[in-house]
Amino acid sequence: MKKIILLTLALIVFGLSAQAQTPNFSSTRLDNLANQLKRQTVDLADRAAEDLKRSNSNSRSELETAFLAQQFDASAGLFQQLVRDNRSAVELRDAASILTDLARRAPNFGANRNLWRNASNAVNDINRELGGNNDGDTGDGGDNSASGRAFWRGTVDKEVRLVIKDRYIETRLISGNPYSEGTFSFTSPLPTRNVSVEVNKKKGRGNVRVLQQPRRNNDYTAIVQIYDEGGGAREYELEIYWR
Repeated sequence: MKKIILLTLALIVFGLSAQAQTPNFSSTRLDNLANQLKRQTVDLADRAAEDLKRSNSNSRSELETAFLAQQFDASAGLFQQLVRDNRSAVELRDAASILTDLARRAPNFGANRNLWRNASNAVNDINRELGGNNDGDTGDGGDNSASGRAFWRGTVDKEVRLVIKDRYIETRLISGNPYSEGTFSFTSPLPTRNVSVEVNKKKGRGNVRVLQQPRRNNDYTAIVQIYDEGGGAREYELEIYWR
């Protein structure tokens, strides 16, 4: 009986220890922003569906806009649930990156353009909130005085370069086996002025460095190199920041 009790206690302690090693993200403001986004996307999806129903003949672009609104609303609902479940900051940033990709496809015309703009602004606020906090696993910590941050996550086999401009990161394969381009999110765009870009490797085994600083002569584009010289591919998580 005593052995059973001791084994049970050991399993409980192990479980608590495992939980402590994977801290979750919790923020009242993030919860409010997720709820706000969901309200906006519900309204947007309903309006788009109503417009589709009222029209006798819809163009391809109108159909795509209505489908995108439904997808945006479903994705916002899933993100809202992830926030309520206090999922890790890494997972939430990846989810916010997917929302950002959807928001980029928002039309800038039509009767519902203000609704799209409001939802896109809410996604930007979510990215800023996620960038202003960390999940307790910060590697060498980043820089609290940074004026902006970008987060990238992906798989590298040998060498890739991340080409960063405005709110977009292009993943260029230099050598090794190709993988998906990874996911990314921004707290704010990389500015069109001279800034100092630095990178913090939060996960990965290889070398990471900034190859190019954003300057006028390169159209304010930064380049980060990831070089993985070990055998096989590995997953990387980077925090790129500037000031």
